[in-house]
Amino acid sequence: MSRDRARAFQQLEYRDPRPFLVKLREAEPQIARSKLPKKVKNLRTNALKWSREMRAAALFCYGMAQRIGQTVYLASSEAQDYDFVASWAVDDTQHLAPVQLKEVVPQDLNPLASVQATVNALSKYVDSEDLTVVIHLNQHGRFDPAALVVPSLRIAALWIFGAISEDQAQWGLWGNFLETPEGTRFEYPT
Repeated sequence: MSRDRARAFQQLEYRDPRPFLVKLREAEPQIARSKLPKKVKNLRTNALKWSREMRAAALFCYGMAQRIGQTVYLASSEAQDYDFVASWAVDDTQHLAPVQLKEVVPQDLNPLASVQATVNALSKYVDSEDLTVVIHLNQHGRFDPAALVVPSLRIAALWIFGAISEDQAQWGLWGNFLETPEGTRFEYPT
């Protein structure tokens, strides 16, 4: 990562994703019972795209925090090839990772959407060696990480996460698929 890019990332405002997720979870039952259109309830309008992506970013960072045992902060900063920046500290060293968020949309939106197709499309990143790509698996069904075929990619890391319970109380995080991937279970924070 260039010094200029790292300096710019250090100027961002980083937040703990947990409080955001807790507040969102408190509001979800009221939203679900409302008479709002389904697209609004599911954050599927252009006006709500930022909210949908920040929820996914917060869930990923929270899941990573559960995996590594320390808070992973996030800063909203969409530019060039990334959607947000994740930050965590090990000893006295601050780590920064620009993250591109992808989504495998629900099958009612696109019955052909799949994790494999999303991973295959990542070959377009040819000069992104400090970029972490995170795929939000937003579909019901089973995911077999061992069946995923990962082509040669020029990115820093590849992670996949998604709800593993119908009520979205339980989540799974798999990766890094560019190394030896492992799975981690975590609970949505309350």
